Amino acid sequence: MLREFFRMQVLDPFRLRGLILHFPQFVRLFYRLMGDGRVPIIAKAVPFMGLALLLTPPALELDVIPFIGELDWIVVAYFSLRIFLWLCPQEVVREHVVRIARGA
Repeated sequence: MLREFFRMQVLDPFRLRGLILHFPQFVRLFYRLMGDGRVPIIAKAVPFMGLALLLTPPALELDVIPFIGELDWIVVAYFSLRIFLWLCPQEVVREHVVRIARGA
């Protein structure tokens, strides 16, 4: 399981570009998965833990540095959401993706 996580191409530029282009659908998917009872509690806690990490004093001190301050928010948010999707059951994610694609 951990081996699969490290094998993922986490920072592939084409995947990142696709994420930016499909951001509105991704927000809908995130909202639906957070409200779905079939998603484990630990998966739902990951985005909140990422937010808590960003609100710690060392992370807030980095915000005064012009480029680094924004970069840490982007990186932590990206990894938190990737781990959240990785922990969600794949059949549940597929079901919601199909519903969003149909416009429901």
